[in-house]
Amino acid sequence: MLKEADIKNAMKILPYKYYHLVIIVSSEGHRISKILQDISKKQGYHYINLNLTLSEKLIRFPIDQRCFYVEDFMNEILDSCHAEALVLDNIGILFEPHLKIDPLLLLKNLSRYRSLVVHWNGKIEEGHLIYATASHPDYKKYKIDKYDYIIIDTTQQKG
Repeated sequence: MLKEADIKNAMKILPYKYYHLVIIVSSEGHRISKILQDISKKQGYHYINLNLTLSEKLIRFPIDQRCFYVEDFMNEILDSCHAEALVLDNIGILFEPHLKIDPLLLLKNLSRYRSLVVHWNGKIEEGHLIYATASHPDYKKYKIDKYDYIIIDTTQQKG
């Protein structure tokens, strides 16, 4: 289970990483969301429900044109927040095939100049960070590079 100390420890290491990105891997969406909201309030981080915030901006455009605006809107959303760290939760929208983006690459690039804590609703398996199941259209699988960013795997933690 995710603990506040996990995030605090990651935040201490973050300045030494190229990407200031902490990925919290979990298959317990709602439970982790609640914990992240509580930690954000306590630590003064800015909590963002990305599905809601980004979809409000993209809805104005036809589905086939939304891919042209994702990165700009993401920068706009993150630039509007002034906090030590930004917590991105409910990031499923980034995996929508019609947006034609690489979600991990986008998150890494966005974290070069700001600290991001991202809730990744998925799992780690055989050295890969996985989102969704192989039969799902949103499925993504990434080889983990432990030197680029920090991963907190709550699927392996006990109480």
